[in-house]
Amino acid sequence: MKIVVLENALTQKSRYITLRPDNAVLRNNDDFYLPSFSNNIMCSCGIVVRITRLAKCIAPKFASRCYDSVTTGVTFVAIDVMQQALNESLPCEEAYCFDRSTAIGTQWLTPEQLSGESSLVMNIGEKAFLHTDSDIIATIDQCVAEVTQKLTLKMGDLVFLSSSNFLPVKEAENVVVTLNDAVTLDFQIK
Repeated sequence: MKIVVLENALTQKSRYITLRPDNAVLRNNDDFYLPSFSNNIMCSCGIVVRITRLAKCIAPKFASRCYDSVTTGVTFVAIDVMQQALNESLPCEEAYCFDRSTAIGTQWLTPEQLSGESSLVMNIGEKAFLHTDSDIIATIDQCVAEVTQKLTLKMGDLVFLSSSNFLPVKEAENVVVTLNDAVTLDFQIK
């Protein structure tokens, strides 16, 4: 299983792909522990799509054949580690590929449950992020097709469509993410 993150997928910025190893998955609403190697952790939420069949170079109109369910995700980034790597012209993977840095939702929705206008909401303490989409399925199909132009997707892979709108996190905050009023993530920062 690989986790393919399409950065800026839910925004108007140019999109690019990053990968997360399977050790980065935070499952079952487990607590997220702030890593000791960073003093500036921020997070972004997005849509996570579960791939159910081999997909390579597909068109958007066929993308819906490649997945069966959707949930949400939250990815954590060590901003200070990333900035230091960028300043030294080094790769940035250690800023976002660390253990349990990508939370995956516990409740999966079918594409039929997302038809029409959809809303993605992330609340962290007093901070909030809201994304609405008049046709989230069309957005998902376009993004999955875009990923398959560069990478072959296999059964069990996850495609994370990131909003790339980051919110800071601190200890003792609660993270709650909803997709169309279904609570898909609810965990503590420790």
